[in-house]
Amino acid sequence: MMVLKRKEIVAAALVVLIGVAGYLNWSYQDTMRVSDNDVYMETGKKLGEARYVNAPVDETEKPENTEAPEREQTQSSADYFNDTKMQKEAARSKSIEILKQTAENESFDKEIREKAQNKILETAQYVEKETSIENIAKAKGYENIGVYYDGETVNISVKKAGFSEEDVVKLQEIAVSQLNIPAKNLKIVEVK
Repeated sequence: MMVLKRKEIVAAALVVLIGVAGYLNWSYQDTMRVSDNDVYMETGKKLGEARYVNAPVDETEKPENTEAPEREQTQSSADYFNDTKMQKEAARSKSIEILKQTAENESFDKEIREKAQNKILETAQYVEKETSIENIAKAKGYENIGVYYDGETVNISVKKAGFSEEDVVKLQEIAVSQLNIPAKNLKIVEVK
């Protein structure tokens, strides 16, 4: 009987660790640098964190057309959000795969397999909520947006020209209404 309890504890810990590992894998991703002539944007560690740092630029890389830097910056922002989304999806896919293996492994007892299956369903619900928030925000003019929801807190990264407190309020209203969580569980980060 004691061996069975240890097995259950180990399996429950495994399920929790899988979820944490997936989140940490997504959270602590490698740094990415995107150049736009005079500065580069360094992003990484957490969704939405970004900072501009002066960086020397090779004169041979400057485009002749004066409109090119703005296009490159816009493209860089879109790339940032696309890359972040792909990294988040890859981390979640890895977690889901491990959870599926746990749910299908008959050497674990029924309760542990059910917990793994429930975690898979929870994750699917989180993804659905994230997509819903992103789609509503895009319909309201926030083209470059990324949302991460873990069941308790939500992180929103957004890039918009002239981003203001009014934008923060709009995004907060969208997230709170979709997730039914208190505003204190919401973090909005402007990506520069």
